[in-house]
Amino acid sequence: MNIYFGNISYSMTPEEIKEIFSPYGNVLSVKIISDKQTGRSKGYAFVEMENDEDGEKAIKALNETEINGRNVKVNSAHRKESTEPQ
Repeated sequence: MNIYFGNISYSMTPEEIKEIFSPYGNVLSVKIISDKQTGRSKGYAFVEMENDEDGEKAIKALNETEINGRNVKVNSAHRKESTEPQ
């Protein structure tokens, strides 16, 4: 299950995010989205968990909680439909 993890601290690392989500299940990957020109975090990430059940547990437990002084948003990530020609 892919999870959107938003409004996170710009200084968060993938390891810190994995640590936050690990109590709810196996974390397969963490991808922090960064600005293409500056390389700086855009303040959100995508977390892939092994199964939907664990993902739902993490969403329920973490959404609207305060992490590093920020009220984070955690919800199911919807795949963006590509509008670019292929």
